[in-house]
Amino acid sequence: MDTSSIINLINGSVFDRILTMNGYRFFIGDQLFNKEVLNEVQKIIVEALIVKKKIILLQSDVTASLIAELKAKYKLGLGETECMALCKSCDKAICTDDFKARKFSVIELGEPRVFGSLLLLKESVNTSTLSCLEVLASYSLMIEKGAFLPKNLTADYFCY
Repeated sequence: MDTSSIINLINGSVFDRILTMNGYRFFIGDQLFNKEVLNEVQKIIVEALIVKKKIILLQSDVTASLIAELKAKYKLGLGETECMALCKSCDKAICTDDFKARKFSVIELGEPRVFGSLLLLKESVNTSTLSCLEVLASYSLMIEKGAFLPKNLTADYFCY
């Protein structure tokens, strides 16, 4: 998971519950956690979830040359580039709410391994982790708190 999706799910007040979805395991890279733009409250939340083993902290062995290569190739920020490189080297999927990072991650990882927090919200309804009403409220909170996500999505999008 990259910072944009973590921030959006925290702002939507569902991050901890999303991490309990059956069939999913969630990871964050150690470099991302130490360098990214999480505020102090968000860092405390993530640290607590790591301690509870709801999110796994991956030790990054990504080479600086791979990061530099991807950064130059796609002109992404360092955090998005590191997350993509880590997923590529560890054969993991990427969850990012950064449009540009998703676009280029599809090239590097393949479309099935690239998604964002909105897909996690949909899946949380599908797995009965969250109700449709909870997801709609969470999405509204994300938008209200400044998420760069599509606006005006309805229950038809999230709830099948």
